[in-house]
Amino acid sequence: MSAVLVASTAAVPAVAHPPNSTDHGVPEETFHKLWSGDQDGATDGANLSNGSAVKQLGEGTDVPFDSPPRAVEQWNRGDHQEFPATNSSVSIHPPDADLSSGQFIKEAYTEVFAVQPSTRARLSPSRQPLYVAPDGTLRGTVDYRVAVPPDDTSGDRRVYWSLESHQIKETKLLVDGDEETTAGGSHTPALSYSLDGYAGEEHQLTLQANISVRLRKEVETCTAHNDEGDCTNWESSVSYPTENVTVTDSIEVTKYDLAVAGFIAEYPNGDLGLVVYKNQPWLGYQLPNGDVRGVWRFYSARDKDWDTLVYSSDDGQRTAHSPLHPLQVNAYPIETGPTPSPRQNVTILDVYGTSTSPPTLPSNVHLDVLTEPYTASYGIATRATADEQPETVRAWGLVRGVEAERPADEFARIQIYESNLTLEVVNQTEDTVTVRVILQNANTGAPINTNERDGYVVVNGQRLNTTGNGTVTTTIERPLGGVSARYEPGHWWLNPPGYTGDSDTVLLQGSVLQIVSTLFRIGVPVSLFLLAVFFVDRITGWRIWPPWRSL
Repeated sequence: MSAVLVASTAAVPAVAHPPNSTDHGVPEETFHKLWSGDQDGATDGANLSNGSAVKQLGEGTDVPFDSPPRAVEQWNRGDHQEFPATNSSVSIHPPDADLSSGQFIKEAYTEVFAVQPSTRARLSPSRQPLYVAPDGTLRGTVDYRVAVPPDDTSGDRRVYWSLESHQIKETKLLVDGDEETTAGGSHTPALSYSLDGYAGEEHQLTLQANISVRLRKEVETCTAHNDEGDCTNWESSVSYPTENVTVTDSIEVTKYDLAVAGFIAEYPNGDLGLVVYKNQPWLGYQLPNGDVRGVWRFYSARDKDWDTLVYSSDDGQRTAHSPLHPLQVNAYPIETGPTPSPRQNVTILDVYGTSTSPPTLPSNVHLDVLTEPYTASYGIATRATADEQPETVRAWGLVRGVEAERPADEFARIQIYESNLTLEVVNQTEDTVTVRVILQNANTGAPINTNERDGYVVVNGQRLNTTGNGTVTTTIERPLGGVSARYEPGHWWLNPPGYTGDSDTVLLQGSVLQIVSTLFRIGVPVSLFLLAVFFVDRITGWRIWPPWRSL
């Protein structure tokens, strides 16, 4: 005989809500910022005015974080243990749980509660992976109920049922179907994992629970009757029916294991040149006197699939507000590209990446979002002031606790030299001027051939390349005043060795500037001589000032 479940109606809050006060050791100044996506301004103004400034902010709007908040894991660790006390007659489960039922075990399930540390990275409208740390913990819930068949005491065969034992025998965590961790039975398992031994980035984490039940079944059979038909002899037999049910729940994750590599150099003035490439989206990297920040900000929001719990029993189902409110960290782009900080110390030379359409956030999350494409960078080149060259290069990740730190001597080191550009006038007419540019390594005098490397020379706005001997000659329309030339070197990490830029200017004969320059060269020594005569006259009283007195 099977039990029939009849749905019953229970009062459910019109708007599910998180706790209104901190718990699980989460600091007050952080707690109220964790609930993005909840109804803002739900409390009246009087209640808001009675709270702290942080509470008022959190209840009035959604608040972003600059980095993944540690408090999310602390909250989930404590909140996980708030799962209601269970017994054999009731199965407590989220509404969307995948339920399994056998002959005796009913509404059995397991559900992933949280994987941490983790971040849901909202990279684009269609790509939003759940990044998880290489080593972490999966938390889940398990429950079921036991349907003990009713006794049958009619006729010459009587059956009596009772529950002997029931238990969650063990819980397991599987990675891509392979057993990773095994633990004892628990309604709130927390299983550790390590993804380092598994190939690829995409993985499936599966929480598995084995549930068993043992019943006692006593059967009494009548073997003799009297003349009135009453049973005068009963024979009894006892058996112990058992049942085992295995339930699972899976979640798709992406291993987040940030790694960096690149190029490093020291400019002639001591500045640091650094090019960092990485394998996954990142938060930025550190420099001696500043840092480079990526495009990402973070928010924390509760998983609304846990807003209510269903209590299933022989009498039907009832739904109640859930005491569990698991939180999930989310990352979203807020800048169109990386930014240096502070700008007086750090300069971004180039950004390598792809233009990506920004995602939209859930409608109930009220945060500033991008409306134009952003650069999802895989490499950033910078120049930064440095008191000394760094020993390590450190980058920050989108998942809390995941960083990449690599010794600087494992980066490819590139030499940067000063360049020396000299500009000479070869010939000039009333209409044209012919100039020669000489470009050399300032340290060695070796010619710099821009035909064989990135970079170029600009002569009065005209872009040119030097040849194998480091020179180029060109004729241009004669300008007023003089001719200027500058060397624009290519990126030092793409053209080893690297060079700094240089420039030079020559004045043309007969020009106004040339006349002014000549007058200046003559006027300075004459002025100094007259000034000396003036002071001598004042000191000695010889009355020789002004020199034209006797004329």
